[in-house]
Amino acid sequence: MISSSREPSVTGVKEVGGKAASLFRLQALGCTVPPFFVVTTQATKAGVLSEEVREEIVSNWQLVGGDAHAFAVRSSGAAEDSLDHSFAGIFDTVLNVRGRDAMLAAVDQCLASHKGQTASEYRAERAVGSDEAMAVIVQRMVEARWSGVAFTADPTTQALSVAVVNAVAGLGEHLVSGAVNPDVIHLDVKTGEVRAREVPRGGEALPQEVLNAVLTEARKVAAALAFPQDVEWAFDGKVLYLLQSRPVTTLRGVWYNRYLEPWATDETVDPDGGERRWSRVYADEIWSPPVSPLFYDVQNLTGQFPLQFSMYGEQAPCPRDTFKYFRAAPYVDISLLERLYAYLPRSLRLPSLLEQLPPDRRQACRNAPWKWWGVLHRTWLFEVRKGARWGFTRNHRFLARSFGPFMAAIGALVPIDLASLRDEELDRHLERIWAVAVTIGPDCGITVFHYAPTLKLLLIVLMERWLGRGEELYGEVSAGLEGSHTLEETEAIWRIAGLVRSCGQDLVAQAQQESWAEFSSRAGMGIEAVRRRFDAFADTHGHRGATYKDLIHPRWGDDPELLWAQVQAFLASECPDPTQSHAKIAAGRRAAQARCCARLKGLTAPIKRWVLKTLFRYNEIYMSLRDNHRFYYDRVWWLLRGVYAEKGRRLARAAKLAGESDVFFLCRREIENLAQGELAPSDAAERIRVRREEWLQTRTLQPPKYLRAGYVAEDEVLVGDSAQRIHGQAASGGQIVGRARVLYDVRELGKLQDGDILVTRQTDPSWTPIFVRLGGLVLETGGVLAHGASLCREFNLPCVTAVERATVRIPDGAMIALNGGVGTIDLLDAEEACRGVVA
Repeated sequence: MISSSREPSVTGVKEVGGKAASLFRLQALGCTVPPFFVVTTQATKAGVLSEEVREEIVSNWQLVGGDAHAFAVRSSGAAEDSLDHSFAGIFDTVLNVRGRDAMLAAVDQCLASHKGQTASEYRAERAVGSDEAMAVIVQRMVEARWSGVAFTADPTTQALSVAVVNAVAGLGEHLVSGAVNPDVIHLDVKTGEVRAREVPRGGEALPQEVLNAVLTEARKVAAALAFPQDVEWAFDGKVLYLLQSRPVTTLRGVWYNRYLEPWATDETVDPDGGERRWSRVYADEIWSPPVSPLFYDVQNLTGQFPLQFSMYGEQAPCPRDTFKYFRAAPYVDISLLERLYAYLPRSLRLPSLLEQLPPDRRQACRNAPWKWWGVLHRTWLFEVRKGARWGFTRNHRFLARSFGPFMAAIGALVPIDLASLRDEELDRHLERIWAVAVTIGPDCGITVFHYAPTLKLLLIVLMERWLGRGEELYGEVSAGLEGSHTLEETEAIWRIAGLVRSCGQDLVAQAQQESWAEFSSRAGMGIEAVRRRFDAFADTHGHRGATYKDLIHPRWGDDPELLWAQVQAFLASECPDPTQSHAKIAAGRRAAQARCCARLKGLTAPIKRWVLKTLFRYNEIYMSLRDNHRFYYDRVWWLLRGVYAEKGRRLARAAKLAGESDVFFLCRREIENLAQGELAPSDAAERIRVRREEWLQTRTLQPPKYLRAGYVAEDEVLVGDSAQRIHGQAASGGQIVGRARVLYDVRELGKLQDGDILVTRQTDPSWTPIFVRLGGLVLETGGVLAHGASLCREFNLPCVTAVERATVRIPDGAMIALNGGVGTIDLLDAEEACRGVVA
C-alpha cells in the first residue's frame, strides 16, 4: 500500500503515478532527493482511504521526520508528467504541512482533486484514457536558500542547444506563484556558457557554483532519460536536492526529429543559434510538405550547396546543418541562399525569388554586389571541363541519349522478387538502384537547378524590360510544350476511358460505380479489350501515379485502383481529346512568341528578336526536359519505395514495427538500427507516433514560412490580403470564376467537377489527367516553375502559386474569382458569382 524512498516496494507508473515514479528514478540515478513515501494507487483506488492505510501513512510519515519537519503533499496521477499529458496545475498540492492531522487532511485533499471538475474537464478535452487512479506523495520539504527549475532545452524557442534555469531566493513556491521575478539564465547546454541573463531589479543572482551544480545534475538526468527534462531543485546552502523531473512535452517533435538529421551526432553544429534564420520556401521547390522522414533522409540535399558554390569557384565551407526538419517540412539556412543569389545579376533577383527570404533580408540581398567572376568560373566549368555532358548546347543532348540506356538498366531491376531476397541481397539490390540513378542524376540536376531556372529568369527580365508584363508573358510563350510525357499519359488514360465508352452506356455506368478489381473480373469482349489496354499501360507506367514523389505515396504499380480512379474521372466528363487541346495551346504559344518579336522596334530590334528566339528555343528544350526527367527518375523513387516497403514488412513480421507503413517514418539509420537490435521497438514506436501525427497535421496545415532562434515562427504579414482578397504569385495568365475544390491527395480527384478551381498544397505528374477538366489552379507552395504552374501553362489555365495557407483560407466549395495574371483570388458572394466578377 505504501512505497517509501527508504525501502521502495513498487516504483512503476501504474502503482505510484508519474510524479513519484520520477522521484524513484532520480534516486536510482544517484541524485539527492528529499525523503518521501507514496500512497500507491492500490491504496487509493476506492477513492476513500481505509483505516489500515491511514495507519500505514502515519507510520511512514514518522519514519521520514514526522512532527520535526514540514512536508509537501502532492498528487501523482498515472498519466501525470508523461510525454503526452503533464496535468500541470490540475491536481492539488499542499505545502508546509505540519502535524499528523494536517498531513492526513492534505492527502485526502489531493486525492479528492483527482475526481474534481478541473481534472475531469482536462481529461475530456485531451481524451486522456489512462488516468483511472491517483497516488499521493508525502515528501519532506527543503529549507531552501535557493530554489527553481532547470530546463535542459528551451521550452519557448524549442532550441535543444539551450538550457534555461530560473532561480529565486528561498522557496520555489514563490517562483511558481509568480510572487517574485526569478533570475532567468540561458546557457549553452554543452559548455555551460551563459548566453543571456536577466537578474530582476533589486534581486539576487544565483551563485555560479550553484548554477554549475544545477546544470550538471539536470544534464545527467536528461541524458539518462534520453529526453529533455524540466527539473525542480532546491539548495539549502550545502546540498542540492532534486524535487521533480518531468519531460518537456512541447519538445517531442523537435527532439525525435533530431535523430533524422545527417548531422545528428555532430557536436560542432548549432542549428538553434539565436542569430540563424531558416526558410521553408526554398525547400518547397524541392520537397513538398508534408515530407515523410524517410524521404527527407533519402533526398537530403545538404551536399548540394557546397557543390553549387564550387561551381562558382567558391571553396568557403557550408554548415553541415544546412537543412533541418520541423513539422514534416525541411528548412534551409537563409544565409546560404543569400550567398548563392549573389552570383545572380541584380536584374535577375526577382521578387518571386527573394520571397524565399524573410522580408527584412530581401532588400539587402537585392542590392548585394554581383559576383560576376563566379559566373565566369561556372561557364568555364560547364562549357570546357564538363562540356560533353554539362555544356549549354550539349546537356540536353547527353540526357536524350542517356534516357534509353537508363530505362533499360533500371527496368532490369523491376521484375526482381524482393520477398525472395535475403536481407543482405536486398541491401545489394538497393545499391544497384542507386548505381543506375547516378548515371543521369547529376546531369538532370544541371537542367533542373541551373539551365531551366536561369532561362526562365532571363526571359522574364528581358520581356519585362523590352515589352512589359514579363512574368505574364512568360506563361504565354512557355505554354503547350511538345514532347510531354505527362501529356502522353493523359492521352493514354483518356483513350482507355474511350474504350470503356465504346462498350455502351450500361458498361460506363458500371465502370463508374465499381472498383477496378470488380470491373475487370467481369466477362465480355469489351471488358477484355479494356483489361488488356489497362494492364499494358500499368506495366509501362506503374512507377507513376503518386500524390507526390515522396516514397510514402503508392504508385499505379502498387495500387491499380489509383489508375482506375483516373479513368473514372474521364468517364465522368465529356472532355475533348487532350492531344487536340494541347495542339491549340501550342499554336497559341507560337503565336505569342511571334507577337513578342513583332512588337520590338528600332535599330536594335533585329538583335533583340534573335536573342528572344534563341531563348524561346532553349527555354522550350530545358523546360520540357525539366518536367520529363521526372518520368525517368520516378522509376528510381518507385524502386526505392519497394525496397523500403519490403523492409517494413519484414520488421512488422518480426514485431519490431506495428505495421509496414511505419517504415516511412524512420530514417535509414534508424531502420538499420531497429533491424540490428540497436534501437528498441518501443523507442521506434514513440518516434513514429509523434512524426506520423505531425505529418498528418501538416497535410492540412502549412508550417511556418520562416524560423528564427530555434523554432520560433516568423511568418510575414500577408500584405494586401483582406477577408475577401488573397494574394499569391502570378504563375499562368487568365481569369475565371468557379467553385473552389480543396484537395490534398490524388485519390480525392474524383470529387472534381468540370470547371472547378483546384486548391491544393502542390501537384505532381499523376495529377495531369484532371487538368483537362479544371478551370484553374491555386497552389500553396512553389513558384512559376512549380509542376502545377507549368501544367497550367500547358493547358492554358490561370494559376496562382505560393498562396500561404490557401487550403485553410479558401473554403471548400466556395465561389472564387481567380486572376492568374496578377496573382489574386477573390472570395465571392452569391450575387458576385452570378455576375461572373473577376477583378
